[in-house]
Amino acid sequence: MSTEFEDSSSRDAGRPSRPSQPAHGCQIEIRIDNRGDLNIYNCSAPPSGKPSCDGRRDDKCPTATGACVPLALGAKPKQSRRRKLDRLLARTPVPSALAAAFFHTARRFRSGRSAGNALEALAFERFSRLSPDLRRVLECTVDSFDSLGAGERDHLVDAGLLGDPAQPIGEQQLAEAISNEITRRVGLLVFGETTAIEQERPGRVRVFEPTGEIFEPFVRICRINGLRTASFKPTLALAEFQPAELQFDCQLVDQGGQVVQNCAVQTPPCTGNQFDSACLRVPEIEAGSAVLLEGVNFFSVDATVLLTPKGGGLPTRRVDAHVVGDLVTPVNEPVNGKTVVILDCRVKDRLTFRVPDDLPPGVYEFQVAVPNLTGFPQLDPELRSNAEYITVVPPSTARFQLSAEKLFAREETSPESFGSDEVGIRVVALPLAPDGSTGSPQSHTLRFSDVDTGETPTIDRVLFSHAQPIAGVALTIAGYEIDSEDAFEKQIDDWTDVFIDTVKSQWDKIKGLIAAAGGFSAL
Repeated sequence: MSTEFEDSSSRDAGRPSRPSQPAHGCQIEIRIDNRGDLNIYNCSAPPSGKPSCDGRRDDKCPTATGACVPLALGAKPKQSRRRKLDRLLARTPVPSALAAAFFHTARRFRSGRSAGNALEALAFERFSRLSPDLRRVLECTVDSFDSLGAGERDHLVDAGLLGDPAQPIGEQQLAEAISNEITRRVGLLVFGETTAIEQERPGRVRVFEPTGEIFEPFVRICRINGLRTASFKPTLALAEFQPAELQFDCQLVDQGGQVVQNCAVQTPPCTGNQFDSACLRVPEIEAGSAVLLEGVNFFSVDATVLLTPKGGGLPTRRVDAHVVGDLVTPVNEPVNGKTVVILDCRVKDRLTFRVPDDLPPGVYEFQVAVPNLTGFPQLDPELRSNAEYITVVPPSTARFQLSAEKLFAREETSPESFGSDEVGIRVVALPLAPDGSTGSPQSHTLRFSDVDTGETPTIDRVLFSHAQPIAGVALTIAGYEIDSEDAFEKQIDDWTDVFIDTVKSQWDKIKGLIAAAGGFSAL
């Protein structure tokens, strides 16, 4: 649509206005293709520095109703206040503590009160340095917030912090409010409910009376951190599994002079469970991290998770779980005229457990163990789920040390009649960073005099440690029998230089190839 509007006027976007003679050169032609809200501000300035039609500043437009910031020339018209508010309400499932603290503090500043504590003093000092324009925006923002209905205001911000204007918000009060908000947001993210972290609840008992041999467990793990398992019901076809749910075997290969990553679905033997001819994904979980399970018959808040190292060697660890049961999905359904128990993965019982901080890295089989509350004594006292697997890896915050405790002199190089050996050892460790750089080398020179066959002199020295994350460490340990002090010093210095220069040049050469193949995380 092409239409002309008189200056300083606003008309219905769906009906052309009457052409008018320009006043003071303020004729505006607007072409519009729009089916939503339309705001028109006729405030353009004529060229050559002439005054605008109504005498306002040339770079300012009127502030829209309900807005606090004037529309800049050339900017797109803003959405209506109601539309923006409705979208904000829809996108705010948990009231904000920080927003409440901001408005309460701004109210107190605007009313001329003195800062009540150190936290408020910082905000007041920043408010006092606002320009006049921004000061007006702040005041308008507070007015707009106060104009909201109580229901809308309490939906957006933590009403518990909007107390007596005469009282500032204390640091401990704000910290507790933020902690509570985070807890509610985590509950919503993990369990779909804001109260789930603080309030456990069991799922429903979905068990039929056993009359013969039971081939599948009543307790079922359907998903691990969102990844479907081999026990998922209804049973999937192999082609229905997503790539993230399959285990891949990847190798770096040279193709035309370039290193590329060649991956294929791993086939048996598998690290974890297999489905048909493919291995299913074994998720890597950092020690100390939480795991989310979704399944069936997590019907007790006393459920636990059993972690058993694959291959044995360590005892099974039993860890507590946090259960939030599915109370929505019915227990039974009619099938072919009969009432049957719903035992498939339509049920959304959820459970989280935390991998112990001190659990050694490795592959672990785990099961959910639920006390028998079914009323059927013929079942075991504890019902256990299908076995699934995770790989426990060190956390990203983990730091390592390489240390030496003792030296063992296996055999002297000279006959005992020639006297004891003097031994020198040079250790050089060069950290290799994930970004492809190298850290500062860590060198140690160890000296041992009068070493005889079979002796074990004590070392007790940390040879390498690091404060930042590393991709690896290049380590060389060279031993010398010292016959000449000068020759020993020169030889170890020369060897150290050669080692560091060689590793740096090689690392610099391959880091680009590793990055091209997907980075260190893909290896």
